[in-house]
Amino acid sequence: MKLGTMGTGRKAQTEAVTLVLVTGIIIALVGSAYMWGKPMIDKRSVVTQFASAVKFMEDLDAKIVNMAGTCSFEGACEESLDIPVAGILYLDEANNAIIYTITVNQPLIFGDGEVLLNTADNGTVARYGEKPGVISLRGERAEGLYNLIFRLRYRELDSQEPWKGYKIELKKEGKDTGSSKVLISYGGPYTAQGGAYNNGDLVLSRIKVQPI
Repeated sequence: MKLGTMGTGRKAQTEAVTLVLVTGIIIALVGSAYMWGKPMIDKRSVVTQFASAVKFMEDLDAKIVNMAGTCSFEGACEESLDIPVAGILYLDEANNAIIYTITVNQPLIFGDGEVLLNTADNGTVARYGEKPGVISLRGERAEGLYNLIFRLRYRELDSQEPWKGYKIELKKEGKDTGSSKVLISYGGPYTAQGGAYNNGDLVLSRIKVQPI
């Protein structure tokens, strides 16, 4: 089995969850804009920035999952993606995640929790067939402005027939922070015997990430 073959049976369900979540956030954003009396141009700008950032994270996830599922040896595949909204993209290698932060001039979401954007399951381990990448969003105040912090984290997916685990592993290539675009390349496969959560072999697909 390859990572690129996962999740097909749940695609419609996941897309429905994502649509409801993103629609709800946009409605809340527009509502808060009316409440605070922001000009129409500000409302449209923030909604456009938010939607562009969400699409960027979804496209980045799709490229990474496709690369992990279709490439066979190190250096076989390379992709690049422009960062659409001014901000900072950071590779959090320790937590196997990519963080993308943009700053807007209207409130959207606050608190310690995260809003899941592409799945209802935020577990660190899930069963084979679930989404390998979890996209989430949290917000924070920043000196009169508001940071929207998107996170794309990859987790282990376990199967029972055979007993194995599968995981995309993000590796730093060059610097870990950028604001222009992100380059990704296939770093090759690796199998850790007995390394899966279910005690089976853990099959890793390494993806090199280089923010620019």
